[in-house]
Amino acid sequence: MERIVFNVGPYSFTTSAFLIGLILSQKLSLEEQDSIGNWLQLVGLTMQTYASQQITIDASKIDNKDKSNDSSDIEKLKKTIKDIEEELDKIYCDK
Repeated sequence: MERIVFNVGPYSFTTSAFLIGLILSQKLSLEEQDSIGNWLQLVGLTMQTYASQQITIDASKIDNKDKSNDSSDIEKLKKTIKDIEEELDKIYCDK
């Protein structure tokens, strides 16, 4: 599918959905409207649930990567502090 749908502004996008809903409502019985409406809601909820779960998984991967980076950074900082302390000891011991 081309990306045309995703290049439409929010006002036009919402208006088109509203107009399609009105047109379909005029051509369908109440039962058909209810059935199609429920089906479209299920499609939307399924897409939202899928996207939400993927976002959660992606965020978890980033959090875990950050935690491992934090651990690595802490070790580097500890080594740097130790090196500075050793240099300071050398300076003060030489005096």
